[in-house]
Amino acid sequence: MATKLAPKVVPRTRPLPLRKQVLFRQHEHLLTANPLVLFLRPSDFSAHEWRALRANLAQLPPSPSPSPSSSSSSSSSTSSSSSSPAPLSLTVLRPGLLPALLRSPTSPVARALDPTHLASPSHLQGPLAVLTAPAVDPPTLARVLALVQTFSRAPKPDSPPPAPGAPPQERLALLSALVDSQAADPQRTHAVAKLPTLDVLRAQLVGLVSAPGSRIAGVVGARAGELARTLEGFKLGLEGAQGGAKEAEGAQA
Repeated sequence: MATKLAPKVVPRTRPLPLRKQVLFRQHEHLLTANPLVLFLRPSDFSAHEWRALRANLAQLPPSPSPSPSSSSSSSSSTSSSSSSPAPLSLTVLRPGLLPALLRSPTSPVARALDPTHLASPSHLQGPLAVLTAPAVDPPTLARVLALVQTFSRAPKPDSPPPAPGAPPQERLALLSALVDSQAADPQRTHAVAKLPTLDVLRAQLVGLVSAPGSRIAGVVGARAGELARTLEGFKLGLEGAQGGAKEAEGAQA
């Protein structure tokens, strides 16, 4: 089992400038408000490639929004269900903001999220981008990973063709993910993408829970049917015997 790296909490002695405070809160909300966060390491990505990747992400079916809580009013439930699902979002993090978020004693990032991979040098050094989704939907995650892999293995514009047999370059490598605030390495992230949807999992769980009761009800129903047929046979036999006795009495009279 991987050991969680506990980031060292260092209180700041000087307040951040206003612009950095805004960026700090934006990055904080980005990491803590989304159930699914993918951490990507870009390499020599141009502005045109970023725009193309965002355009392709916008064309993917959005993740379904979480259902409204049962405690909300009917009007708010209607408005929540009628609103369109939130789209996928791709953001390039400001260098140095993630270490500051992990070190801050007032930020919920280190307290609410699993820092197993966040506090590693692979995430704290070099450029970093995050792809966020409003819900953990395995089919959507599978499409996102396939799209990221396509862009990752696409050669840089105006670059010479790769040598024959050369391994594909990872220009947009998947470092890790946060799935419901829990850290996941690339292998586990791809495993989550192969799961069925939440509705299918719920239906399977209901089927597993109700299967023993259904079998018991079937056995009891079958036994009750056999007992009813046996009693009906006794009834018919008694009626036949009574009818024969009456006929014998009439013949003797």
